[in-house]
Amino acid sequence: MTDFCEYSMSSDLNLISLRRNLFSLFIAFLTAFPLQTAAQVDIEALRTEDPPMGYSGSIGSNVTVRTGNVDFIQVGLNARLFHVDDLTTTLVVGNGGLGLLGKSRFASSGLLHYRKTYLYDRRISPEWFGQLNYDRSQRLDFRMVLGGGARTAFASGEWGEFGMGASLVLEHEALNLSEDALHPINTSTLRWSSFLTLRVVPTEDFVITSTTYMQPKYDDFNDLRMLGKIRFATPVTDELALTISFNMRYDSGPPDGISALDTTLRTGITYVY
Repeated sequence: MTDFCEYSMSSDLNLISLRRNLFSLFIAFLTAFPLQTAAQVDIEALRTEDPPMGYSGSIGSNVTVRTGNVDFIQVGLNARLFHVDDLTTTLVVGNGGLGLLGKSRFASSGLLHYRKTYLYDRRISPEWFGQLNYDRSQRLDFRMVLGGGARTAFASGEWGEFGMGASLVLEHEALNLSEDALHPINTSTLRWSSFLTLRVVPTEDFVITSTTYMQPKYDDFNDLRMLGKIRFATPVTDELALTISFNMRYDSGPPDGISALDTTLRTGITYVY
């Protein structure tokens, strides 16, 4: 009996050590891989309603290939990792990809997002977050975000969850623009960031998530950024799910040569562990 207990404790310690090593490898992987995202990022769409205690997460990808008159390839990857204990939920997110037109790279971008949410009570959860990203298609060489605020779920049940959140965000951007560009090459500013999120589960085999962000400059509400996303997911197996998502991004003051409105329709597959 003693030998069995010692073996069980040793197995538990080995499992904990393995999970910590996997967490470290995950961070290193996200830092090294060229990830894809727009300058504004919808992290809410990558959360889950109630992640389990301990470590959990998912990895997904999408590929677009076109041949003939135009040789076009675009590869995307997204990953997330949760760590949940009695007091906090830690979320690490990475999204990204690479686009090739012929043999030339026309788009690449990268994101690493870290967020920690505290269990204050059943209604309000304070949180803070940090983010690094770039986006070649948006002429964004570098973006750093630091912020803090709170979230709440004011309606929830077996059908899903309806919630909102607000935070104050400090952002710094460095853009790849010519010296005679009208838009500043380097900017640092404070923004108010608020969101509404809706997660609906019509059946066990179908999940709909929708998120809308509003991010005005703290002293000029005419300087506005908006982000909207709706995502449909249906499981193929216990670990695999097919996804379809539509993204909308709006910037009232985009860099020179960049459209104020950008939309994307994407299909893919996600592995959940």
